[in-house]
Amino acid sequence: MIYLVTNNGDLRKELSSDKYNRLAFCSLDTCLTALESLDEIGFDIETMGFDPYTDKIICIQLGNAKHQFVVDVTSIDIQSFKSILESKTLIGHNLKFDLRFLYNNRIVPTKVFDTFLAERTLYLGIDSHRASLADCTERYMGVVLDKTERQNITGRFTQSFVVYSATDVAYLHEIKELQEKLIVEKECKMSIELDNRFVLVLAYIEYCGLKLNVSRWQERLDKNLNEVDRLTEELTNYLVNNELIEFLNQQTDMFAGKHKPKSKINWNSAAQVLKLFSKIGIPTEIIDKGEVKHTTESSHLIKFKDKFPIIETYIKFKECMKDIGTYGENWFSMINPVSGRIHTQYKQLMNTGRLSSGGKNKATKESYPNFQNIPSDVETRSCFTAEEGNVLIGCDYSGQEQIVLVNKCLDPNLLEFYDKGLGDMHSFVASKMYPELDGLTLDEIKDKHKDKRQAAKSAGFAINYGGEGITISENLGISLKEGNDIYNAYFEAFPGLKSYFDVVKKFGIDNGYVLISPVTGKKCYIEGFEDFKERSAEIDKEWWNLYRKHKEALTPTYSKMKKQWQYISIKKGEIERMSLNYPIQGESAEITKLSCIYFWENYLIPYKKIFTVKFVNTIHDENLVECPKNLAEEVSNELSKAMVNAGSKFCKRVPLKAEPCIETYWKK
Repeated sequence: MIYLVTNNGDLRKELSSDKYNRLAFCSLDTCLTALESLDEIGFDIETMGFDPYTDKIICIQLGNAKHQFVVDVTSIDIQSFKSILESKTLIGHNLKFDLRFLYNNRIVPTKVFDTFLAERTLYLGIDSHRASLADCTERYMGVVLDKTERQNITGRFTQSFVVYSATDVAYLHEIKELQEKLIVEKECKMSIELDNRFVLVLAYIEYCGLKLNVSRWQERLDKNLNEVDRLTEELTNYLVNNELIEFLNQQTDMFAGKHKPKSKINWNSAAQVLKLFSKIGIPTEIIDKGEVKHTTESSHLIKFKDKFPIIETYIKFKECMKDIGTYGENWFSMINPVSGRIHTQYKQLMNTGRLSSGGKNKATKESYPNFQNIPSDVETRSCFTAEEGNVLIGCDYSGQEQIVLVNKCLDPNLLEFYDKGLGDMHSFVASKMYPELDGLTLDEIKDKHKDKRQAAKSAGFAINYGGEGITISENLGISLKEGNDIYNAYFEAFPGLKSYFDVVKKFGIDNGYVLISPVTGKKCYIEGFEDFKERSAEIDKEWWNLYRKHKEALTPTYSKMKKQWQYISIKKGEIERMSLNYPIQGESAEITKLSCIYFWENYLIPYKKIFTVKFVNTIHDENLVECPKNLAEEVSNELSKAMVNAGSKFCKRVPLKAEPCIETYWKK
């Protein structure tokens, strides 16, 4: 039964006369009494927009499959429900949105079950699996929800609006029950519990936002604009000095007093730049998916910078223009008029298990900044400051992903590095890869053998994320043979790492999913795995004999069989790279999430520091909080403790350390 709870007499009279009579009315006391008897309450809200600071809540919906209460909070104080909302388990779909509005009303739930997060976790990696509430009701109960009413919300209560709002909580209990059966089957209970606890913190991070120092940001922008002018002049001078007349405008500037050639090239136009590069002989051809294409990508052009000096200037120009486009005046418009801060949105569950930040609101087309990709240089980070009287505390894990990897592979040489606290990892790796470095200290390698250290560094980054010899050769600009030699030397130096890689790659191929974390049970399933297995099973000795016969005769069947083998090879490589990358990135993300939960559950909530201490960002391996100066030492200790304790739940052999830094600005 649907009940409307309102103190608006005119509204009661109007809706009572509706000929369909699809709802009843009840008092606030009756509603509260009914909800008090429930341990778990389905919960949703309807609002006039997406910003908790500037948009109002129209109503909140609470209940279960039997009774749904739609509460008109334009006439009833939402604080009447504070005790219930903070003490009961709330079941909702995509609760991060709702929680921000509750936080703005100083209501802080403590227990939630998000059916959206559960659905995402159960089918993580299967991008074709939709996880909206409408998708879930149709999938689990065969009920088709009509969401068109949501598009027409005006803030006015109609009977159809009330019924629509109530429907959003009517099926939540049953969805949860059916999901819980799958959770047991897929052994991911701890993973879903972790994300249900973490969403409370993530909503708070979105709600808090970051403070931007406008004057510093403008200074940074002006500096980049001046640099673009300088680089543009330098590029034009190159054209003049090399007498590339066809790319110059020879008209005289009558106000300048002398002849000043100007470039005809729009340096932001790749097509125009390619014409110049073709003229002066810069190789721009690449092979992309079997096709020859031309590119101005820096990763390709950088290989030829010594022969063509213009390349370095052009790359700097591109980088500067990109910076202005990404970190320019657009940030001023992002400052919330009420909070005075910049807010973003996070996606809690990428296929890797990581968070992502930024993107666009599909409904409003509003862009959100990527808080996890802000440049780490001092000039940029110092633009993000604490409010007057506050400080920012940054605390990050030192070498988080590398330590997670070491705890998984338990390679004896890597364990030696951490056990002895040897310092520079890349020099250490080089010492194990190159016999001629035997006997040298790591400082000597760092100072006198920078080429070998760089090779070791490149090999480590490439190999740890599924790269091969060709990846190393491209990264270092060396021959494929040299890249393969470095690749082989790396695994000879770290046999435990190779054994681990072999095991996890085989696991993904055999099981159709990547086990991101054995601690929480989070998994990423491989889209199209059944098709891959079926087509792979056809490849046997007889298949190869047939393939060779058709290849010799160049029959149409050969082309078909070749495509089958290419598909299998590409898919196998994709699965193997996922099997190497996801457990490292994903388990690191689980650790960071747990650290946020510990800080929230063990400090912010029990010590009533929420809204006094702001949690302003989480960036893969770093947490950033803001607090009054007098709490700085206390907060930094609690944050560091939370992060170390979270690390200890996953990294048993080599511990994760987290050092806090207290400043008035974001210091990395």
